[in-house]
Amino acid sequence: MRNKYKTLKAASGFGLALLIVTLSLISCEKKVEKKPNILFCIADDASFIHTSIQGTSQLNTPNFDRVAKQGVLFNNAYSNVSSCAPSRAAILTGRNLWELEEGGLLFGGLRKKFPTVSNMLKETGYATGYTGKGYMPASLKEPYQTEPLAPELNKIRMKVPKFISNKDYASNFEDFLDKKEKDKPFFFWFGSHEAHRAYSQGIGVKNGKDISKIKVPGFLPDTDLVRSDIADYYYEIEWFDTHLGLMIKALEASGELENTIIIVTADNGMPFPRAKASCYDYGTHMPLAIYWGNKIKGGANVDDFISFTDFAPTLLEAVGLDIPKEMSGKSFLNVLLANKSGQVDATRNRVFTGLERHAYCRPEGLGYPVRTIRKEDWLYMVNFEPDRYPGGNPDFYSVHQGYYGEVDAGPTRSYLIDNKEDIDVKYYFDLQFAKRQKVELYNVKEDPYQLKNLASEEKYTDLCDSLKTELFAYLKETNDPRMEGKAPWDNYPYYFKGLDKKYLLPIGLRDINYKTKKINK
Repeated sequence: MRNKYKTLKAASGFGLALLIVTLSLISCEKKVEKKPNILFCIADDASFIHTSIQGTSQLNTPNFDRVAKQGVLFNNAYSNVSSCAPSRAAILTGRNLWELEEGGLLFGGLRKKFPTVSNMLKETGYATGYTGKGYMPASLKEPYQTEPLAPELNKIRMKVPKFISNKDYASNFEDFLDKKEKDKPFFFWFGSHEAHRAYSQGIGVKNGKDISKIKVPGFLPDTDLVRSDIADYYYEIEWFDTHLGLMIKALEASGELENTIIIVTADNGMPFPRAKASCYDYGTHMPLAIYWGNKIKGGANVDDFISFTDFAPTLLEAVGLDIPKEMSGKSFLNVLLANKSGQVDATRNRVFTGLERHAYCRPEGLGYPVRTIRKEDWLYMVNFEPDRYPGGNPDFYSVHQGYYGEVDAGPTRSYLIDNKEDIDVKYYFDLQFAKRQKVELYNVKEDPYQLKNLASEEKYTDLCDSLKTELFAYLKETNDPRMEGKAPWDNYPYYFKGLDKKYLLPIGLRDINYKTKKINK
C-alpha cells in the first residue's frame, strides 16, 4: 500500500511538473505570437527639417525627438507625391501615384482593387481606428472604397485657438484603447490637421517665438512677414507634437508602449511656395522617426532613402504577413532593426516622386505632371508639360485658393503676388510661378533649396542621361501611363464638396468658371 501511495505521489508530481512545463510553453508560445501594435502619426504639411532634433530654431518638438532618440531617425524619407490624399494613398497601398488611377490625385478616390495595409491588418484580427484627418480629401463613395483607412473616431472635441482643429486627438485615442478588446493588437492612425493652413496670423509671435531667429528657406524672401508666417506654421507643428506626447503617455499607462511601433512623419511639405505641391525637397522630403520598444536599441541616425510606398510592406513584414507582389514599395524592416547609423543598406540610395493634378487651377482641370529620381546627392526632374504654369494659371480663379491656386493661400503667397513687379521680389515669385525647363538637375547637398538648375550645363550631360535612363526604367517597370504618352489624370473626376454634385463630371468634358460656378461647354 505504501509503495502504491509512493507511486501515485510520484505520478502526481510528474503530472504537475508536466502541466507546469506545458503551461510555460503555451505562455512562451503566446508571447512569441503576440503581434505588435501600430500607431501611425502623420502631420499635415510639414517639411523634413522642421523638428527641434534637426536644430530648427524657435521650434520645440520634444515628443518627435523622443521617438527619434529612443528609436531610429531617418534622414532621407520621401513622400511619393507632395499632395495630401495621394501621399496617404501611397502609404496605405504601397504603390506609386501613377499606379493608383484616381488615387494619385487630390479629390480623387481609391478603387477597390487597391487594398490598403490597414484593412489587411483588420482582416487578420487587428483593431483599427483613426482620429483627425484620414485618407482625404477624396471621395469615399462608390465605386471607390468607402473605408480605405479605418473607422473614424473624432467624437471627443476640445476648445482650441482659431484655425486649430477642435478634435481632441489624444482623448479619442485613449477612448479607442479603453474600448478595444484587450488582447487584440491595434493599428491606429493619428492624422493631425495641423500644420495645414489657414493659420491664426501672429499666433507664433503671441506664443513667444522670436522671428529674428527664424531661418527662412532660400526660395522665399527674408522679410518679417514671411518669418511671422513661418512662426505660425511652427506653432501648429507643436500642436501636433503635443498630442503625440499625450498618446505616448496613454500607451505607457496601458502597458502597451513596449509592444507598439510608433511611426511619426508628415504627408507632404510646408504649405508655402515651392514646397507643398512641388517635387523639390521642401515638398517631398519628410521628417521620419520610428520607435519599437526593446526591438530597437535607440539612437540610430539612418541615411538610407525611404519612400512612402515602403511603409505598407514594412508593416506587413513586421507583423508576419505576406507582402502582395503588386506593392511597388520595399520593406525596410532590415534597416529599422539593424541598430546602425549611416547608410545601412547600400541598395537604398534612391527614391522616386511625382505629381499630376493637385488643385483645380488650370483650364480643363489640367495638372502639372512631374516625375523625379532623388539619388544620392542628386535630384533629377522631368516636367512633362513645361508650357503649363507650375503654380496655376495667373488668369484662372480656383475655388480653393483664388489665382495661382496650386499654392495654399496665406501671407507669404500674397506677398509674392502683390509685389511681383518689385525686382527684389520677382526672383522669388518666378521660382514658384514662372514656367520651367523640361528637365531640371540639382546637387541637393551643395544647393539645398534647389535654386541652380544644372541640366543645361555640358559637364552634366552624362549624369542627366544616366538618371533619365534609371528613372524611365522604373516608370516603365511600374506601368506609368506617361511612358506610353498617356495622361488619364486629365479626365478623372474632381470630387470637391464645395461644388454642387451636378458639376462633378469628368473634368475633360467641361470647364468650371469658379466665379459663377457655371459650366462652360
